[in-house]
Amino acid sequence: MIDGRRVLGIVPARAGSQGLPGKNLRSLAGRPMTAWTLDAGLASETLDHLVVSTDDPGVAELAQRAGVPVVDRPPGLAGPQASVMDAIAHVLQTLDQDWDYVVLLQPTSPLRTQVDIDAAVALCHDRDAPAVIGVSPMLKPASFYGQVDPDGTFHRAAAATGERVVVNGALYVGRPDSMLATRGFVGPGTLAYLMRPECGWDVDTAFDFAVCEALWPHVRGESSRPLDSVRR
Repeated sequence: MIDGRRVLGIVPARAGSQGLPGKNLRSLAGRPMTAWTLDAGLASETLDHLVVSTDDPGVAELAQRAGVPVVDRPPGLAGPQASVMDAIAHVLQTLDQDWDYVVLLQPTSPLRTQVDIDAAVALCHDRDAPAVIGVSPMLKPASFYGQVDPDGTFHRAAAATGERVVVNGALYVGRPDSMLATRGFVGPGTLAYLMRPECGWDVDTAFDFAVCEALWPHVRGESSRPLDSVRR
């Protein structure tokens, strides 16, 4: 809760994954990857309630062991083409309660912490924004990026003012009415919550997972050598 406003946290974890099968239960630092997101949500000082939306019996069992309620996701919302917004709407309909903010915590971002969650909610509330999304600086300066034409010709990215960032998928905060009306978190007035690239690391492939394992001890303070940054 923040200033009397109720905050709901949702962890969406469907069973299917095309890039890295079974990734939500894949072992990271000795525990299923989803467990780290549950830990962060439970440790948050602003979330009033945390639920898991899933069709995966293994994820449901993990959530129940952690004391987190499960909203069973119907088959129509569990396929590869399923919309996370439909899953959020289903959770809100199932709970049938009033919430001032919804926080989406994808289990594929296990390096995000409760500090990030609370800071993003506070940013949304303090600035009276319709939504806040987690972003990270690009791993290299924008001038390093470009495109390749069908004939193999390379073109540099167009120059732009301000720092380029990427949506990292680690954090989404929104007001339910605005979020459901626009069918997303990004729209007029959306604010960015800037995170270090390593803390917002998203796991979708085996390569992503390998990098996450390498980053883990540095982000969690378990390495003897500090990690200055993963950005050039």
